[in-house]
Amino acid sequence: MASIEPKPRASATGNATTHGMDTTLCNTSTGASLVNEVTIDRSVPDVSSDMIAIQRRHKKTLQKQYEKMEVKTILIKEKVRTFQLVDHYTELTIISDLRQRKLVEHELLARGRDHEEWRQKQLRGELETIRTDKLFHSSFSKGSHSPSSQGSGSDSRTGISAVVSGVAGIGKTTMVQKIIHDWATGKIYPHFHFVFVFKFRDLNRLHDRATLSRLIGEQYPYLRDVLDELWKHPETLLFIFDGLDEFRARIDFADSRRHTEPQRRCTDPEFLCDVSDIVCSLIQNKLLPGCSVLVTSRPTALQLLAKAQVSVWAEILGFVGEERKEYFHKFFEDQEVAAAVYSHVEENELLLTMCFNPSYCWILALSLGPFFTRNHSNKQRVPKTVTQLFSYYIYHILTHHSVKMESPRDVMLKIGEMAFTGVSQRNIVFNNEDLIKFNLQPSQFLSGFLMELVERESSEHSVVYTFPHLTIQEFVAALAQFLSPNPGNLQKHLNKAHREEDGRFEIFLRFVAGLSSPRAAQPLEEFLSPFVHQTTCAVIDWLKEKVKGQIRDTDTVTGKRKLLNTLHYLYESQNRALAQLTLGSVHTLTFGDISPGKALRLTPIDCVMVSQAIRLCDTIKQLNLRSCCIQTEGLQCLVPALHKCQELL
Repeated sequence: MASIEPKPRASATGNATTHGMDTTLCNTSTGASLVNEVTIDRSVPDVSSDMIAIQRRHKKTLQKQYEKMEVKTILIKEKVRTFQLVDHYTELTIISDLRQRKLVEHELLARGRDHEEWRQKQLRGELETIRTDKLFHSSFSKGSHSPSSQGSGSDSRTGISAVVSGVAGIGKTTMVQKIIHDWATGKIYPHFHFVFVFKFRDLNRLHDRATLSRLIGEQYPYLRDVLDELWKHPETLLFIFDGLDEFRARIDFADSRRHTEPQRRCTDPEFLCDVSDIVCSLIQNKLLPGCSVLVTSRPTALQLLAKAQVSVWAEILGFVGEERKEYFHKFFEDQEVAAAVYSHVEENELLLTMCFNPSYCWILALSLGPFFTRNHSNKQRVPKTVTQLFSYYIYHILTHHSVKMESPRDVMLKIGEMAFTGVSQRNIVFNNEDLIKFNLQPSQFLSGFLMELVERESSEHSVVYTFPHLTIQEFVAALAQFLSPNPGNLQKHLNKAHREEDGRFEIFLRFVAGLSSPRAAQPLEEFLSPFVHQTTCAVIDWLKEKVKGQIRDTDTVTGKRKLLNTLHYLYESQNRALAQLTLGSVHTLTFGDISPGKALRLTPIDCVMVSQAIRLCDTIKQLNLRSCCIQTEGLQCLVPALHKCQELL
């Protein structure tokens, strides 16, 4: 059996690797089906006879670059296999995203909750969808506006700017790959004569001012002699910029200096200016008026575009319905193993809810697969919590790809400290200087388990490193807390992380709590030596203090959210004695309120946590779920424990 994780060969982003997808798009603002309408309503000139050959070469170049997917597995010696993109994508769903909101929670959690709500609408048939070949549909764009403005949309003289957001690993880069491949093979967008693709991570390496012509010429040298001809018809050009969240330069569409300072006005492809000004000018239609632009980004970077004149706002939701099952059956060659793994996931509401994200599916399949092979005898040890799951993910890397190293514990501690600094500062991309700062040698990332734990990408300009997924970075950051020989300040660090209200530490804290469990720690201790007992005791003491204190602090939505988080921590710890000590005498659990604005909206995964908590209580006099919008699926998760509640609001 070989488990696989498809990854675009040309991918250069920090996103976790995912299947490609035939994505769909929902227009909730107009409510009208757009599938059968024409793709573009403005007249576009044909490709001139002297440009046909160069266009053909450009399409062949892109087709060759994007037709393959690298299938990566950490469980076999043959680590990479190559497949055709068209054979290994699983359909995802994209919706139009016009919601005005400030993300204050961990982006994965926030999106997970929103995803459940949208998934229910999808299953009820309330969302209409169109394919990505309609993404630059002029009718669709006229119905979509920037969240910060209510203008009239794009007209026939301006290009269409589209922004597609999504969390790490949801499929943004693979969506870009699919669009490029489909255009190069003549399946979509015939009105675009040339498509140009840039990754913001690559643009970070350009420290000097540049021109658009130079950027194009360096990436596509065969176009250098025809750029003047291309600029004559900007309406035939599409520029794609992937991974705005990884861009280190400042982009500010409200910056008035662009209008007053000559060096900031980028209105000509030959004008020398900062790369951020080139990107801004293209999106704003100041540079090459009439061209179209696609930008992908994580939700946390969308505020950079708040003042931009964007025609189409969209968001990738991930897998909806049967796509999750389809993923696992494409992942495994052995269909019996695929069925067994998916059945285990399906029975665990916590794991099933994670599966909206393709990269979570990959980690689940990769970690669970070995437990369901025919020669595996202990099905009782199958991971049930997220911490256990990620422990086995790291365990498999250490098992199959570790090299003889004097102290793997010391190396893992250093990489974990770097990961924790990244979580604290919201940084997901590291360079050689970062490694050296934490006493790591760049050469260590050329082989062995570190090469599997952290993805290394090099170019003639620089080398950068990223974890395959933000959640892996968070897990390694939590693991470092247990490897440190000096745990004296641990509770102080945990309290500081718990006080943060923007959610950046929520998953980190779940992992810290989970690693206090012997079952989660055991696989890693085999390679990293036993965890410091003082650290485990400190985490348990911290958990006891937080659960008891948070149960009494539920007057605000923030307090209710923190209580729910502590229940997640308690569940990950799998410490029944601790749970009974902190919850056994609890008489009231409050997540709701008679005022909807003061209630906490609970998803099915949240209801699982509440249900687990209630089972550990002696008797609950009152469970307050008023205005929590739990719906049928959430109620079903609560049913097994409701007999312990004397009063249910």
